[in-house]
Amino acid sequence: MNRTQKAAFVSDLDESLKSAQAFALLSFNKLNADQMSSFRLSLRKSNIRVKVIKNTLAKRVLEQTEFKEITSHLQGPTLIAYGPGDPVSTAKAVAEWAGKENFDIKIKAGVALGKVVSDVQLKALSKLPGRNELLVSFLWALKSHPTRFLYALQDAPQRMGYALAALKAKKEKEGNA
Repeated sequence: MNRTQKAAFVSDLDESLKSAQAFALLSFNKLNADQMSSFRLSLRKSNIRVKVIKNTLAKRVLEQTEFKEITSHLQGPTLIAYGPGDPVSTAKAVAEWAGKENFDIKIKAGVALGKVVSDVQLKALSKLPGRNELLVSFLWALKSHPTRFLYALQDAPQRMGYALAALKAKKEKEGNA
């Protein structure tokens, strides 16, 4: 890379990280081209971008942000995975691939919701429900009480009908006897 390409890469990465809700620094070793392309394609479906970065260029970008302490994790081959959406979905996607067998990717550290997090914290974040799951469960909770109330309203006339039918059957039986 020449200087203009490096400057363009640094500014592009800086803009991407500013718009990202979360990103993770990953260590990768012994990945072949097929594994790397399947990793990138699966994360791209979740709107998460992955870049192989040079540590010196990443340090240049990260030292301009409030995440300066994450630069200590920039050693060895490094991938950066970032997504503009829900930080939990980014953490889930990365943790899923980091946990796969015969796939040598390890989480070094990350940033979520404006805070630097360790690999353990990022894995814990990946186990939380995402934004969409929380919204769905909230809507179900809102819907459940009115639905139960409507079923209760519907149930009272039905029970009254059953009671009247039983009373009628009893009277008919007493009248025939």
